[in-house]
Amino acid sequence: MSKQPVREKTKLVTNPDPMVIGSASVTFVVIAYNEADGIADCLRSIAAQQGLSKYEIVVVDDCSNDATPFVLAQLAKEIPELRVIRHDTNLGRGAARATGVREARGELLAMVDADILLPADWFARCLIGLERSDVVSGTAVPDGDVGFLARRFGLKPKLVPSSTRTTGNNALFRRMVFDRIAYEEDLREGEDVALDHQMDEAGIGREVVPHLRVEHRENKTFSRELRWLFQSGLGASRQLERYRKVRGPDIAFGLTLLSWLVSCLAWRGRARRLGAALPLCCLVAMSFAHVATRFEYRRDGLRYLGAVTADSALLSSYFLGRLVGHFRLRFVNRAP
Repeated sequence: MSKQPVREKTKLVTNPDPMVIGSASVTFVVIAYNEADGIADCLRSIAAQQGLSKYEIVVVDDCSNDATPFVLAQLAKEIPELRVIRHDTNLGRGAARATGVREARGELLAMVDADILLPADWFARCLIGLERSDVVSGTAVPDGDVGFLARRFGLKPKLVPSSTRTTGNNALFRRMVFDRIAYEEDLREGEDVALDHQMDEAGIGREVVPHLRVEHRENKTFSRELRWLFQSGLGASRQLERYRKVRGPDIAFGLTLLSWLVSCLAWRGRARRLGAALPLCCLVAMSFAHVATRFEYRRDGLRYLGAVTADSALLSSYFLGRLVGHFRLRFVNRAP
């Protein structure tokens, strides 16, 4: 495809002809760390895409220590378009995505997480979106922060827009996008948020395809989910300090800090019972609101109550990560 001059703060779209886009080769990049349970379904959903002609699948194995290498070796016999790149040490999501971009040979590049199942028409619908934008994506259901709750309590998830304009778990890029921006290799999480801000600064056009749902099959245990949300809290602290853009989770963390402050003041006075109850009430209210925005209510009160209770613990881990993250940035002067 020929390139036209690109002006700053404008879209990179150079050729809106869908026939030209449709004939382009595409590389699907899948990053994986201990994804033995679900990566086979992910890769098969990629290979089953409608309208694929020239394509390859590049899996970046970020030094998995489970059966992921064995599963990939078996899949390579089934899917000849599959290539596997393995890191000798675990480098994190940013480095894994950057490796995938460097290894990609296609004119288009698709990022798909290993716990995502694409509908058969994902690629075809994203191609239509590339007629207007440089990066397009679908919406993962359930949302990433409630995958455990959906699986454990059997609640029906709602279609919730991503907090970023282009989600990191499924997206189709024009290859030339990465001539101007790049994944930050030192980020172990939050690399998609950082890339989204880079795209804002570079004026790269992107959109979420309406009603394009992808299935998010997360297999984390409760303890792994707690650890992941703590790490997410660290990353969210870094993002707020770096970009100075307030999001919903930042407001929730601010309200949590306020409840702790009021609790301390009440504890020192005569309202000790109020001081003890206020942070807990605030946390439960946030958990209820979080669950209500992510799931449909089917008059199954016990499951809903169980999800709110579990979510309270998960949010506590996230808020603790936020607190530790801000402490490090403010007093230790080291990014989490």
